[in-house]
Amino acid sequence: MFRSINIVLILSVIFVSSAECQVLKRAKDYEKIEVKVIKTIPLPRWYHEGLFYDGNNIWVCNGQKGKIWVVDPVKGSVVSEITPVAAFTEGIARSADGRYFVTDWVEKKLYRVKIDNGKMAPQSDISFEPAHPAGVAFAGKRLFVITWQRGLGTKFNILEVDDAMFIVEKIRINDIQEPCQMAWDGHNLWITSWFYRCVYKVDMDRLKIVGQFSSPVAKATGIAWDGKYLWMTGTYADLYQLEVQPKEADPMNISVTSGAFKSGEMMPGKYTCDGEELSPPLAWSGIPAGTKSIALISDDPDAPRGDWVHWVMFNIPPETSGLPEGIPHDEKLENGAIQGRHDGGGVGYGGPYPPSGTHRYYFKVYALDTKLALGPDAAKKSLLKVMEGHILAQGELMGRYKRR
Repeated sequence: MFRSINIVLILSVIFVSSAECQVLKRAKDYEKIEVKVIKTIPLPRWYHEGLFYDGNNIWVCNGQKGKIWVVDPVKGSVVSEITPVAAFTEGIARSADGRYFVTDWVEKKLYRVKIDNGKMAPQSDISFEPAHPAGVAFAGKRLFVITWQRGLGTKFNILEVDDAMFIVEKIRINDIQEPCQMAWDGHNLWITSWFYRCVYKVDMDRLKIVGQFSSPVAKATGIAWDGKYLWMTGTYADLYQLEVQPKEADPMNISVTSGAFKSGEMMPGKYTCDGEELSPPLAWSGIPAGTKSIALISDDPDAPRGDWVHWVMFNIPPETSGLPEGIPHDEKLENGAIQGRHDGGGVGYGGPYPPSGTHRYYFKVYALDTKLALGPDAAKKSLLKVMEGHILAQGELMGRYKRR
């Protein structure tokens, strides 16, 4: 029985590795982030790997033949130890319902474990053979694992694993050398680089690396978020508490939401080709003074050709605060707004129809200082051109969809 399960899991790895793969790249709006060291806690010397914050204490994974240390950040000392599930513990993550997940470099596995009397016991696992898993983290409800595949040019990936311990998505990492461990701050993923002594901030909705800061330790490994501060360690290093320095807030940021799905979530089928293909309800706030019109573009950057436009609308009255579900496919709406053409050739909204895999669908809202002299045959390219120099503020919402 167990042998047959292991075969299925290994086949799932092979299948996903050959399927459509998204790519994590550096964003155009990449920023240098400033951090401040708040506290340093001396750690006994060991090959420290991942960190995990349990709500009170910091857990330190110790790699080859090392136990997991539970560190009290107030006392500044190791208060207990946990015996790991295998020989080389890399990272630990915990789901919202209290389940623990552990990666092991030597065994090349992700384990789901229970912890009793200071000892981990496996409940299930998935093999990443021939790749080695490193960091593991929950980003909301999504479980991500970093993997290294050795060979002629080591390949680095982020894999998403579902509740059944199957790989459902593979994201290739292009612009981070030797990505190591991860932490989720509720909005972004932070990834350490052992090679470059850097920590990278990643927007998983956009699949963009949006910033980085220099690590206070060489050979950076573990990272954790406690709700206010980042914690870091490195190979044979101490434990550091870091405060991310705030940047000046952008007052010209539009908030875009939908009553049908949250940012980063799957879109309900009725807004897609598998359902009624209705346009989703949208709401926005933060339209600045001086706005003369609002424009909307919806597109899919994961389409095989690189971009597919699903909706174009402009000259929306500036007092408008959203759009209801199911906007008609009329060139001109009752409020005076004009709908352009999507890449399917029609007017108005065209729902998601991804050929394979999970695609992202952006709904971008622009506040403009003018009304636009465009006709109803306008496409995204022409709209972007005439908007140049007239954008006062903008914002976006992203939904995902995978065909049934």
